[in-house]
Amino acid sequence: MIIKILTNIKLHYYISLFFLASCASIMSPPGGAKDETPPTLISTIPPNKTTNYDGDQIELVFSEYIEENSIKNSISILPNMKKKPTLKYKGKKIQIIFEDSLTKNQTYIISVNRNLCDERNVKLAQGIQFAFSTGNKIDDGSISGKIYNSKTASAQLWKIADKDDSIKFYNRIPDYSMDASDSGYYKFQFLSPGNYRILAIDNAFSGLAIDPEKMLYGLHFDHSIQLKQMHNRKNINIYLPDKKNKNQMLQAQWVEGSWGNITFSKSIEDHFRSNLLDILYEDSTKAKVMFFIENKDDKKINFVLDSLINGPIVIKTKKQDDGIYSHFSPGKIRVMMDTIVDTTKVSIVSPKKNEELKIEENKIVPLIITFSSIIDIKNSKSNFSLMQDSVNVEYDLEWINPLSVKIFPRENWNPKSDYNINIFKKSIVPSYREFLKDSILNIPFKTSEYLRYGSLTIDPGLAFSKNLKIKLSMLGNKSNVYKSGLNSDLTFKLDYLSEGQYLLMFFQDMNEDNQISSGVLDPYQPSEWFYFYPDTIKIRSNWELELDQVTLRKEY
Repeated sequence: MIIKILTNIKLHYYISLFFLASCASIMSPPGGAKDETPPTLISTIPPNKTTNYDGDQIELVFSEYIEENSIKNSISILPNMKKKPTLKYKGKKIQIIFEDSLTKNQTYIISVNRNLCDERNVKLAQGIQFAFSTGNKIDDGSISGKIYNSKTASAQLWKIADKDDSIKFYNRIPDYSMDASDSGYYKFQFLSPGNYRILAIDNAFSGLAIDPEKMLYGLHFDHSIQLKQMHNRKNINIYLPDKKNKNQMLQAQWVEGSWGNITFSKSIEDHFRSNLLDILYEDSTKAKVMFFIENKDDKKINFVLDSLINGPIVIKTKKQDDGIYSHFSPGKIRVMMDTIVDTTKVSIVSPKKNEELKIEENKIVPLIITFSSIIDIKNSKSNFSLMQDSVNVEYDLEWINPLSVKIFPRENWNPKSDYNINIFKKSIVPSYREFLKDSILNIPFKTSEYLRYGSLTIDPGLAFSKNLKIKLSMLGNKSNVYKSGLNSDLTFKLDYLSEGQYLLMFFQDMNEDNQISSGVLDPYQPSEWFYFYPDTIKIRSNWELELDQVTLRKEY
């Protein structure tokens, strides 16, 4: 009997422990398949768009248990209050308790960004906004659109107070912040009439004042966004670049002899001019110099001084505000030059032995030979031997720059064939070193099947501008990008397109740098107008695709 009583007491003790453990923390039930569904907002207390509100707290109810640590940087109240509200975690519920009195006749917006996540760290699919008012009406304006070229973007919105504010608005915290969806869509609601400015930025910087020198951002192509009563502004689209708008020097280095190179942050192939740069000696005299773009790296410029120097030089990017140079950032880099020359023999960088040359049926693709050091083109005989099997092949030769030369057979390459290029030691004169250890270098290479391409013709079908251009980007291959301006027949024509799926963008190239400008904050300059064609373009080999009368959303 005693044993039975003790057993019952023990059982009761364990049951009590179980219930205590269950109540100790709020958590979702265990087990089941991994939950990857984003949490959603089910309801709010008071309900969305409540007027004449006189309470002191708000409650948000979500579909899932929320991760407590994600709350702090996820919820904001707009306009900003002097004292930040207290946020209280209650599992699927979050209480917002106001520590400051609310202003009369004011529309308040509760904004929840995508940092908020559930217990399994699944974040919101898109930022959330809802509103209540202490007066008898809710402001009802909205601004919406899409941010292109980013899956982690946030839209920042400022209401411009006056002329002075329109100049340095970005120095203050944005009035409204909204994380875009993975597809880039955003929508600001409950806005009062007025003039606004908007920009896109990575959501890691959402809600902060903007530092134009350190942050990547994109602006809209309108100078400002005017919002009237009951006004909904749609298609306020923004292009967020993956590199800074202005091209800048990243580094410069001496290589050997009077040869050095400079690396830029973006491609310089379309808009580099030799008078963009000055190279100065230590006494500030200007050096005579030859520039040329690296054959396989369009972000790199090589320079060759007219004489050897053992000492420093200064490379300066000129500050020019007109036309084609306006997209380069001014800057300077100090480089130590030397008269030391490498003692190794000059070698062939490309092609590699047995490398395959991709050839085409309707045009002759050159074989490009690149050397490891500067070649004295003037004193080089450049009489190579090109052979298929044991048969000599007639060719023409063209030097691209002191590092690279093109070889063109006078009749097109044969597909799937073996070739040899023979380079004789005495035919090449390096500027600084000796060429080859042996008297002759033999490089075998192969040709591919003839590559097959598609083509695309586009009739823009609008009141066109000479600045209108297109950019065609292959999905899944960032290196396949094609650009074109209008032809004389007022159409776009792109040939030799690799087979695949493409995104098509139209843009107004006002500064003629052959790329979309996403705008400048100081001094304020909107982005260039752009429009993304809504459907992907499918290019097939040996097919000619035509897009007639494409309807662009904005004429200019």
